[in-house]
Amino acid sequence: MDDNVKMIARPAASRSLREAIGKARLEEAERLDATADTRDGEIARLELLKAELETVFAEIPKSDDRFSLVLAPSRPARLWIDLFTYVAVDDGSGAYLFIRNSENGRRTLFSANTVAEMADRITKYMAQEIVRRERMEAALVEAPPRQKTVIEPESSGPGMGIVLSAFIIGVITGAAGLFASVWLSVP
Repeated sequence: MDDNVKMIARPAASRSLREAIGKARLEEAERLDATADTRDGEIARLELLKAELETVFAEIPKSDDRFSLVLAPSRPARLWIDLFTYVAVDDGSGAYLFIRNSENGRRTLFSANTVAEMADRITKYMAQEIVRRERMEAALVEAPPRQKTVIEPESSGPGMGIVLSAFIIGVITGAAGLFASVWLSVP
């Protein structure tokens, strides 16, 4: 019976905040190591893709300033292609995700498991964007000059007179009402 009493009293005495803090620190350190390893892996994979795309970016015409190959070591790490699109690594599957930001939110344009597939898709995307801009610029250059249309202002005949009359009547009515309220409030 004495052993049972000692067992009941013992758990409260065996708890130690110092030990709990030590365990919590160890768990956090392990979690941070795992997170750092994952992040380092993402950055390394994006650096491989960046190296693959550097030759493509070297061929961009000097006049085209839309594209820039920038690796941002954010969380998640991102390899920016232009102002709106970037590549990230999916946490679950480890696949490359080609993502576009827009006013409607983020949209995954393409997903690939290999560097070559993603590099091909990004190259195709860039080519399509360059062609689209060339087409838009050509449409602006070839647009026929617009003829100037002369719009004659409408006559301000009776419309302006009515507005002016209403304003004057409003001022007179307001002044009369103010005078009447002062006259009636004085004993």
